[in-house]
Amino acid sequence: MEEVKSQLEQLEQLESLDRGTCLRLLDVFINVEASGNASIGHFYRSMNSKEGQLKAKEHFEKARDLSKTMRLKEAEISVSEMNQIISELDSELSGNVVHDKDFDVINLQRDYHKCLERYGGQSSCITIHTGVALARALITEYRTIEAEILLSKLVDVSLRTHGHDHRASKDAMSVLTLARDRKVVVRFEDVSGWFQALRYENEWEDCVVQGPIADPRNVDEEEQRSYESTRIIPFPGTPVICHGLQKAVQLNGMIGDVRDLDVKATEDGNIDIDRCVVHFEDKSLAPVKVKATNLRVLFDLPKADDDY
Repeated sequence: MEEVKSQLEQLEQLESLDRGTCLRLLDVFINVEASGNASIGHFYRSMNSKEGQLKAKEHFEKARDLSKTMRLKEAEISVSEMNQIISELDSELSGNVVHDKDFDVINLQRDYHKCLERYGGQSSCITIHTGVALARALITEYRTIEAEILLSKLVDVSLRTHGHDHRASKDAMSVLTLARDRKVVVRFEDVSGWFQALRYENEWEDCVVQGPIADPRNVDEEEQRSYESTRIIPFPGTPVICHGLQKAVQLNGMIGDVRDLDVKATEDGNIDIDRCVVHFEDKSLAPVKVKATNLRVLFDLPKADDDY
């Protein structure tokens, strides 16, 4: 805010500008700063942690307070939106309300497309931060393909525009690395373990994985191992491609995200995961329960379209 005031003082010293013009320009500066704080707030909120919620609230309050000083028509809408989000965060922090992740994605999609229109594309830092926040929310909902496609574009634009050392580039690259993790469950006779899939070998007969993954994760203690692909169960959020289907041959070659696992109790009291619930990238296809043996982990996504 101090920087904005300084910019106004410099503008007022220009004899060619009257005070009304200066005030309108000030509104533009404030709007940019307010939007930036709102975007950072969405980014922290998408982390789904108490620390993230507290930081999000701080930035939303800054955005609201800045918007209150504006004279633009859209400022009133912004103040109202910020107050609503701050109220929601207060309820979540007090434990009275469960955070609605679907609502996050919808709001962030709207904000991201607003930024694209307002700032003329993806190169703006505000647009990139908002896009990264949207990608985080998509990952939380196991919509990894959408998230990775968006992040790949944002990283490419940010590196070309701002360079490797810029915060926008670092944030986008960090979340892209997260999106590219391919988590799987390896089925053993007595228990199953959680691993990160790395690649297939021997014409997809074997899958090389790293793990087992502990909570919290300690990569230094993990090992690379190879297992038969028939023992690999893609974890929710993992992109997959269908193959070997006999009754639904039209789905072979179709890609999508695993969104859920069909877990069943066995007679001996253990649990068994036989099928994965797959939501396809082709939105015209309904979600389907597919046997894990008819799914392969998709490591490299096909060329993206321009939806984002």
